[in-house]
Amino acid sequence: MNFRLVAVAIAASLPGAVMADTILLDIPDGDGTDVVWASGGGAKSPFFDISSQNLNFYESGYGTLGVVYAWDNAAVDEDHPYGTNATGILDLITIDPSSRMISAVEFNISGYLTNESNSIVRVYADDELVFEDDFSLAGADEIALISSDFGAASSVRIELDNTSPWAWTGLDNILVTSMTVPAPGALALLGVAGIVGKRRRRTA
Repeated sequence: MNFRLVAVAIAASLPGAVMADTILLDIPDGDGTDVVWASGGGAKSPFFDISSQNLNFYESGYGTLGVVYAWDNAAVDEDHPYGTNATGILDLITIDPSSRMISAVEFNISGYLTNESNSIVRVYADDELVFEDDFSLAGADEIALISSDFGAASSVRIELDNTSPWAWTGLDNILVTSMTVPAPGALALLGVAGIVGKRRRRTA
């Protein structure tokens, strides 16, 4: 099985943020675009809301079990009896950005069976594009690991844009890393402690 790692990092924009935690999103059984997102072994995330568009659940056939792929089942009509290709969107919105923000995401994409999978993956942090790359995966035997570290954001969007004739790219194993934001009083104390420390070093 072939693995590909793609990573992008941006310097942290929130100095002093501490206590990072990582949550693995669960992708439970779903029916079409009716995908119920959860985190932490089935519990709702304590710090962000999850929503998605044009992402459909599929159990097997990809490089990992239980993935979502981008397809618009709502577009079924006479000309498109099975729906249409689409851009799948996953949105993560922090509930209280003054106390906890998202600092990084990591996830897998893979192909389906032996079909060639072509897609574009994008990651936005607070509506700013922080990652974009084209992928061509040779079926289920090839898995790409995408890792994007952007410092701190109150919202993150992952887009899976199929460019194959069919939706052969699957998305799975989404890790979300968060940062606790210190209270203003705690930051002030850290600043005072730094000033006092400098003065002590100068007089030593």
